[in-house]
Amino acid sequence: MIEFQNVTFGYEKTSEKVLHDISLKIGKSEFVAIVGKNGAGKTTLIKHINGLLKPNSGVVKINDENIFKEPISKMATIVGLAFQNPNHQLFATTVKEELEFGPKNLGRRKEEREEIALTISKKFQIEHLLERSPLELSGGERKLISIASVLTMNQKVLVLDEPTYGQDYRQKKRLGLFLKELSDSGITIVIVSHDVDFILDFIPRTIVMNNGKIIADSSTKEIFTNKTLVDEADLAVPVLVELSNSLQNLNNNFPLAMEENQVYVNISRYFFNSKKIEDE
Repeated sequence: MIEFQNVTFGYEKTSEKVLHDISLKIGKSEFVAIVGKNGAGKTTLIKHINGLLKPNSGVVKINDENIFKEPISKMATIVGLAFQNPNHQLFATTVKEELEFGPKNLGRRKEEREEIALTISKKFQIEHLLERSPLELSGGERKLISIASVLTMNQKVLVLDEPTYGQDYRQKKRLGLFLKELSDSGITIVIVSHDVDFILDFIPRTIVMNNGKIIADSSTKEIFTNKTLVDEADLAVPVLVELSNSLQNLNNNFPLAMEENQVYVNISRYFFNSKKIEDE
């Protein structure tokens, strides 16, 4: 679905390269996170997926087609991109108009556009905001609307930059489950995020970037339990991993647990075996 072949990129104003010889493949229906400290090249990389940026050298392919000469208007029907800052994306008078904008550009009839807007607003539980101006809403609400507006166009690839920014726990969980549902239906999803707990909960594969290079590409659990890698890339550690590591320091017999239930089991075992509590 997505392929980078030896992609190098630098902005014209500086001779310094932002991406260095990037090669990677992301298959159909994969759900992938890209992590790394600020300045690692994450956002620059994802802007190549929909053609907003073009490589100085190397090739970016979508469905085995080199997208170098494809216009952004065509790529927008294949790849949906939600920016980190929703203010760079929202412009309509009402939320309803915002959600209908993409389908309108695709030539959908008024009744179809309204149905699409209503359906996606229910998914995100923002029906009560449909007649409000996006600019009057909170940062978290604007973020949800910017993501929802991308999803109205039914693209086969979704790229989301910091999708959980400004969201509370319930909103994050609802978003994670919805994205997983989309992935299971055949949609390829790539997110850039510093929200390591969200990534551990929902995203199976994680790519780590540092100084414009990919330094690791593996299962999310393997990435965040590799202390050397975490330190090298200056990554935050998910709460479950940190807690599990602490339990292992207390008792080496405990397995390193990545599942919430298993962590709780280990906690119970520790206290029970230490005779600090009586209740099994």
